Amino acid sequence: MESGKKVGVGGIIASIIFLIWFFASIGAMIYFSQKNMGPLIVVVFGQFFLVFGGIAIFSGIKTKSFQPVTLLFPVVGIGCIIGGCIFQFGNETVAKYAYDASVVIGTYFSSKRRHEVCTYCISATIVEVKSHYHKGTRSYCPIYEVYFRDEMIQLCNNTFTNMHHFEVGETREIYLNPNNPTEFFEPREEKTLKTFLYILGSAFVAVSAFALVMILFVIK
Repeated sequence: MESGKKVGVGGIIASIIFLIWFFASIGAMIYFSQKNMGPLIVVVFGQFFLVFGGIAIFSGIKTKSFQPVTLLFPVVGIGCIIGGCIFQFGNETVAKYAYDASVVIGTYFSSKRRHEVCTYCISATIVEVKSHYHKGTRSYCPIYEVYFRDEMIQLCNNTFTNMHHFEVGETREIYLNPNNPTEFFEPREEKTLKTFLYILGSAFVAVSAFALVMILFVIK
């Protein structure tokens, strides 16, 4: 009786191709680093995420243990590949759109993380409202004061907005990180931020996709 499962010729070939791809990718990263081609290093990272994410998804489906979170890896991979190509081969305008889109994505994941770690609900009082004037628009940022663990502390996320009205003395509920109370979010502000990010993010994705199509298939 056989003690283990034999590896077929197809499996051996697949393993050899995988090893060649893996080490070639490492070599490409070293080469691009020496040539100061940073965006193409991001592209290589992206294809790592895409391939390993695809393997994880296929394995999960095959073993009936699929986890939706694994979809994040190929999505990030595709984003890295598209973004890297745009920065390397696109013009300055297209690169700016790609950068703005990356900021939106980064802000989204930062917001998502805050919701995961900021679980302690507490009443906060606005004790001061800071203002910022830029290009004809004035925006505001509240400073909250809370009594947390026998200590009165002031909190400010330094995020300025003109979408909300803040008044000194106003009381709001905020959620803070019990392990790091300076990290917090206020639900009403967060809801507005998410709506804004979804709209802006959709616009950036549409513009970036259009720009990529123009670069690859139209512009010679």
